[in-house]
Amino acid sequence: MALVDDLREVRITGFPLRSPFLIITTLVWVSIVWLFATASWIDATRVQSGAPYHAYILGWTRGMLPWLFLFPIVFKIGARHSNSDFVETAKSAVIACVLGMGGVVIYAALAFSIGTELTPLQTLSSLGLRAFLWDTVFFILAFLFGRQMRPQIDPREFHAPDFGTLAVKSSGSVEYVPVREILGATAQGNYIALHLIDRDVLHRTTMANLEGALSKAGFVRIHRSHLVNPARISVARSRGESYRIVELTNGIQLPVSDRYRSEVRDQLDQRALA
Repeated sequence: MALVDDLREVRITGFPLRSPFLIITTLVWVSIVWLFATASWIDATRVQSGAPYHAYILGWTRGMLPWLFLFPIVFKIGARHSNSDFVETAKSAVIACVLGMGGVVIYAALAFSIGTELTPLQTLSSLGLRAFLWDTVFFILAFLFGRQMRPQIDPREFHAPDFGTLAVKSSGSVEYVPVREILGATAQGNYIALHLIDRDVLHRTTMANLEGALSKAGFVRIHRSHLVNPARISVARSRGESYRIVELTNGIQLPVSDRYRSEVRDQLDQRALA
């Protein structure tokens, strides 16, 4: 079970580019070089007496050198999102392709033109697309393995912070309401209506005092008469580049004034998973 726990911790930490992970990718690279060099040498000796074995090792080492660095990079890019949709996956694939295949093409153009009279572009033209078929396979496999093994959120570490309770003063009584249950607030005359999941509670205070009391819990002002918890916004309706109305998780809709629209957008953008 110790091995299973170790692998689980690795998935949670996201395969950091440290010695254990780099040693694994290096061993994979060495194995591939050895396998391809051995296969090429066997094929050559079957037909005729070819070059010595070490020449094939050196040749495949030269050709595969970029992947010594690209295997961990492409893998990490594939594993960069713990929860992502198709668009985020496509972005990661494009970034990995530009870095991975772009790096291979640039390396081949420069490395294989050394000692020849060909320019890098002429070298690429002489190599052709078939020379990069295995590079394409390595890129796809490294990226897909990264996607398959992308980090997972540790449920033991994920919990909502507890910001205590708010003493809600109304006529003749004080009710202690957990801050995490407050979705938003609306000014109503001399009172503030606190929007909870299934009801509203009137609190005798000012909006400025309430904003100060709830600021550490992440509440933000969206209007001179409205205060909300951004984590409790389920829908933000916009017109152009600005949010006009936000809907809380209990269905209450509140307007967003021009003064606070940029702050509301920043708060909602921070909630989006990278």
